[in-house]
Amino acid sequence: MAVNRLDHAAIRVEDIGEALVWYVDALGLTLLDRRDDQAHLTCRGDHADLTLVTGGRGPVSFAIGVDGPDDLDELEQRLTDHGVVHERVHQPLRPGTSVLTRFTLPTGHTIEYSVASDGRTAGETDLSWDGVSAAPTDIDHINLLGDAAPSDVLSFLTEVVGFRYSGSVEHEGELDAIWTRGGRLDHDVAYMRAARPGDRLHHVAFAMADSNHYARLGDRLADHGYMFEFGPGRHGGGYLGDSGFGSNLFAYAFDPSGNRNEFSGDMKTLADDAVPVVQSSEQIDKVMNVWAKNMPESFITIGS
Repeated sequence: MAVNRLDHAAIRVEDIGEALVWYVDALGLTLLDRRDDQAHLTCRGDHADLTLVTGGRGPVSFAIGVDGPDDLDELEQRLTDHGVVHERVHQPLRPGTSVLTRFTLPTGHTIEYSVASDGRTAGETDLSWDGVSAAPTDIDHINLLGDAAPSDVLSFLTEVVGFRYSGSVEHEGELDAIWTRGGRLDHDVAYMRAARPGDRLHHVAFAMADSNHYARLGDRLADHGYMFEFGPGRHGGGYLGDSGFGSNLFAYAFDPSGNRNEFSGDMKTLADDAVPVVQSSEQIDKVMNVWAKNMPESFITIGS
């Protein structure tokens, strides 16, 4: 039994029509279905990667893919053994998902295990690229915010959800942020303390193929009157440019409602028994971008 990567995220937006100008016209995602209060989008194919829900900004839920219903049975038993209330939803109203199990993290975020309905494996990231399109290839990972202790979230994600611990940031001996993974790619779900009370999401990330893909996306955003908040650049992780945890390519931008999107590429693989990389908060300015010291204050202080 194993869990895969992020398969879907739902976020709130102030105005779906305005949000679609960003996600469809600028980013190049495809609209699968639209109703008065929500819209399902995909990077490619017929399954929803992202759902927009009317009502402000911030996260609604996110789903981690599993291979099939038998995995749900085993995972639900583990949830029961840990006293976690959960609900199985058959035929959810979401393109490309056949069945899911929904429960709540200690942070209050809604998380799901999802099984695909369209012949694919839920939570397997598609990185194939035609070399021309600016659109991201897939949804990639999520970084949550909250006021719960990161150490408690880490314990839940590793002991209950089934993730591995990839790395963390510490301040005066206490965890400030944690990164976890379902497979070998170095992070799928991250969590950090919110700098601004009430913020619940730092970013939802989409997958990018390589550095040329970023150029295509940056040009397309500029054509539509948008620009990146931060990046493109490369995180340094614990190894400052080596192939270890956290050394992926990145760029960040806000949607019209103030939800941050990351565009993540060249994420490294880790062995199952890789030792987590622990960084101090004093290193953040150094490791957030090894190409330039240009991290904006908004990156630390603003979420949604």
